[in-house]
Amino acid sequence: MSKRFRGATRLAVAALLALSAYGSWAQDVERMEVSAAYSYVRANAPPGACGCFSMNGGEGWFAYNFSRAWAAVGEIGVAHASNIDGTTGDLTLTSFLGGPRYSWRRSARIAPFGQFLIGGAHGSGALTPALSGLPSDANAFAMSTGGGVDATVSRHWAVRMIELDYYLTRFNNATNNHQNNLRIGVGIAYRFGGRR
Repeated sequence: MSKRFRGATRLAVAALLALSAYGSWAQDVERMEVSAAYSYVRANAPPGACGCFSMNGGEGWFAYNFSRAWAAVGEIGVAHASNIDGTTGDLTLTSFLGGPRYSWRRSARIAPFGQFLIGGAHGSGALTPALSGLPSDANAFAMSTGGGVDATVSRHWAVRMIELDYYLTRFNNATNNHQNNLRIGVGIAYRFGGRR
């Protein structure tokens, strides 16, 4: 066996070992994750016709990974709009949601996910209904369901490339008491706590 052949064989074995180590890293996931994201909300506050308007804000969440696929998520989000429909009306929605997330981790870098979060929302501002003696600040049931795609950058860092959610709130509007909203987000995540 020539020296070149032995050298090439050693190099190939080293490359295979490195790739297998990379593959095992790619399949592992850190136990915990904290994240921050920008979110755009297409809100539908009034009953009946759309009456839609845009809100901008952000979200932060904490996730605990019970396995490579399943995690428990707690999320806080804030979205705000001013001068709604050409008026001086404004609205700020703050949501507190929690629930399960399923991530499909079949790739070293890309992980599609789906989640279902429920909780509450707090609305403040001139657009918050003040019907039936309700104060201008109100609390209501809230829910979001949807999914997106995370891209792993390194062991500890990931980018949320896209998230798309149906975002329901149940503020009193004296008609049907629900608002069907669309939420789109992008963000970053830091993962830590040891591999699972």
